[in-house]
Amino acid sequence: MSMQDMPDTDIFESCWYNETMDIKSRRDEILRILGDRDYVTVEEFSKVLGVSAVTIRTDLTALEEQGQLIRTHGGAMKSGRKGEARLISNTLAEYEMEKKAIAKRAASLIRPGNTIIIDSGSTTIHLIEYIDEKNVTVVTNSFLACEKLKDKEDIKVVFLGGNLRRESMGTVGLLANNAIKAMNVDIYFMGAAAYDKKNISTSDMTESELKTNMIEASDKVVFMADSSKFGIKAFSKVCSWDRVDTFVTEKIQGDFRRELEEMGVEVLSADDSLLE
Repeated sequence: MSMQDMPDTDIFESCWYNETMDIKSRRDEILRILGDRDYVTVEEFSKVLGVSAVTIRTDLTALEEQGQLIRTHGGAMKSGRKGEARLISNTLAEYEMEKKAIAKRAASLIRPGNTIIIDSGSTTIHLIEYIDEKNVTVVTNSFLACEKLKDKEDIKVVFLGGNLRRESMGTVGLLANNAIKAMNVDIYFMGAAAYDKKNISTSDMTESELKTNMIEASDKVVFMADSSKFGIKAFSKVCSWDRVDTFVTEKIQGDFRRELEEMGVEVLSADDSLLE
């Protein structure tokens, strides 16, 4: 949610700080604000605290070095999120408009007769509402995906068994891994907790293992993630960018986009027209 969309009672409304505030007090206030929200942008901090974006970036860098928060592209998040497994029931509501736009753009890659993997995640789950092609087979480890697919009679569903990981409401473990290793799939639509310029990562090693096997089973890997996950390293590495064929996001830095394209990664942007 942007600042202009926030209600009058939001925590930001109570702040009155400006350039006269000492460094320690300002940084303490940054942590207080971040304590009430999972993610805050540099622009939001700057507007609320009455200081420049350069000053805020300096503060965020210093606080990250102290282990107080995690810097991301354009903002910061609570330090606990780096290794913390977050419930999908919470993450589904975050950046929902961006995730739906990404899903709609990604769904345009699906062709009649394709077999696709939709893994458990708060972005990939939105793909289902945009699958218009008939005669598509969906392989998934997501209980939420199965729920959405149960009434789509034109789509064949293959559900991977295994151990339930409640944070993502998806299966992981030996049964899921063995099942996916026996399959050949056209497209894998992959989500993840975090990505930076080198790697894609997630918070759980068992989930990471399944994602790696899904990559191996697929002819094409489509990574779907919004820009709030950029610049973060989660606990378990999934893969480096050379394993990704297409990256779908709503916003990306120009230099990073060029780096990916030079590596052969197709970058697709979800623009405002896809939000209609």
